[in-house]
Amino acid sequence: PAVATPAEAAAYRQAQRDVVALARAALVEWWRDLNVADPRAAVAALEAFMPDLVAAYGDVAATVAADWYDALRGQAGVSGPYRARLAESLPAEQVRASARWAAGPLFDRDPDGERALQLMAQAVQRLVQQRGRDTMTRNARSDPSRPRWMRVPHGRTCAFCLMLASRGPVYLSAQTAGAWNRYHDACDCQPMPHWPGQDVPYDPDALYSDYLAAREVAGSDTRAIL
Repeated sequence: PAVATPAEAAAYRQAQRDVVALARAALVEWWRDLNVADPRAAVAALEAFMPDLVAAYGDVAATVAADWYDALRGQAGVSGPYRARLAESLPAEQVRASARWAAGPLFDRDPDGERALQLMAQAVQRLVQQRGRDTMTRNARSDPSRPRWMRVPHGRTCAFCLMLASRGPVYLSAQTAGAWNRYHDACDCQPMPHWPGQDVPYDPDALYSDYLAAREVAGSDTRAIL
């Protein structure tokens, strides 16, 4: 059996997109009253507002992920009781740092704040979805059934994500930190647990063949391979 049918995986991705859409709508509504003509004051306001926004909608993203983890575990027929738990909220300073970065254009040729708002919306997408992704990998680590996990690509995917996806369901606790669990703005990939005997919902072998072909040309340097 597959970990999830394509329709189920698509429904989960859409649920996470819907959470992001609500968070972005709340950002745009709040932004209307922001005085972008005073960049320093605007940054201070963003640093105060963004952690609460990301925490609120991150909770929803994490809840969606926990519910889906439980559903996948049930479909896998895993024995033994376990209930998925939500990942911790992102550190407020991490969110504030993203807000400062996104607000950078306010100090240079962005009098209407349009570019800054665009970057802020991208940051909201990444930060809100991170709670859902962290919830998925946290439970893969703590579940007594010890599933592995994989990065499932979707749509037009960057070379870095394709490289990670080409490994298939190999990731355990040692790989959940650092670059292996990073996601860029606008990334639509999702981590997914995998139990023995299940099919993989994409073709990692084909991706790995592409990786090997690139390595044949580029050598061992990861940047050159990507």
